[in-house]
Amino acid sequence: MAIVKNTSLILGLLLCFYACKKKSWDTAVTQLTLPYVGEGMYNTVLVDSFDRVFILGGDRFERNDFLQSNDNGATWQVFHYNAELYSNKVLYAGTIRHNMVYAVGYDGKIFRNPDFRYDQWLLRQGDYFWYSYTGIAFGSDQNGCAVGHAGYDRGVIQRIDAEAHSLQVDSFPFAINDICFVDAATAYAAGYGALVKTVDSGKTWQQLSLTNDNYRAIYGIDKDNIWTVGYNGTIAHITQNGTHFNKVKNGQNPLGNTDRYRDIAFKGADGYIVGEKGVVMYTSNAGKSWSKMKKFTSEDLHGVAFHPTRNTVYFVGNHHVAFKTTVGN
Repeated sequence: MAIVKNTSLILGLLLCFYACKKKSWDTAVTQLTLPYVGEGMYNTVLVDSFDRVFILGGDRFERNDFLQSNDNGATWQVFHYNAELYSNKVLYAGTIRHNMVYAVGYDGKIFRNPDFRYDQWLLRQGDYFWYSYTGIAFGSDQNGCAVGHAGYDRGVIQRIDAEAHSLQVDSFPFAINDICFVDAATAYAAGYGALVKTVDSGKTWQQLSLTNDNYRAIYGIDKDNIWTVGYNGTIAHITQNGTHFNKVKNGQNPLGNTDRYRDIAFKGADGYIVGEKGVVMYTSNAGKSWSKMKKFTSEDLHGVAFHPTRNTVYFVGNHHVAFKTTVGN
């Protein structure tokens, strides 16, 4: 019995050493100087090939924040949409599609910006009160989906056109947190203990057999290479056209760490996962292995995004913090 106990102790110590060992950043992580807009958070960051960077967030019950930089984060402008009729509340997610930027948030709001001007945001929808819209993605030139939830047991996926007009609304008995398209018509949506898939641009949905975590973010590299991360610390790789699931890190493992993940992004073989208390995971080999990076902030990190043409990655989080560094560490 003593041998078994000692073996278990040694195994636990080794696991702890592996989990606690952190990788240093090869290039300094710098904090961006942003306009102060009061209490609140930044939830998502978007970057395009023209050096435009968009940060979305705000105060949950008081204010929306649209920040834009046209010079890769050197200078910034901030805009607050006066949506008093529909409530001025926080933004949770967004996406860039061709010549349009979209943002979604609390109370089911959907905004669009057709001109890439920091003060030209237009409110398209604000009628889904009590739903938090936390994800939006497009698969073709015409159709996309916005997703959200009202608690753990009520989810919604709304199919929209390029102008953000509603085409169809589907309800689910679990929260839907995020969505990604992997081709013109195929998308995956992640939620509370569930993953769903469409092959017809959101007209119909099929539930898949990935469970046991509150999956907060999903990223599709291609139709056979999708990643999702959970609030309990799961990192899952989805392959074979959505039929095979590999939990690279199982959030239900009692010997694992207690990281809470919020977002994931890839560019080529480089990938980052961010989460609460400043946690950052990094892979340089397309997810075959992940390293925990040394912390550069203790704030919760909510969003991560790569510059599509430059060697830069951005992070945003609580208390209006935003950072950038050079990719590859």
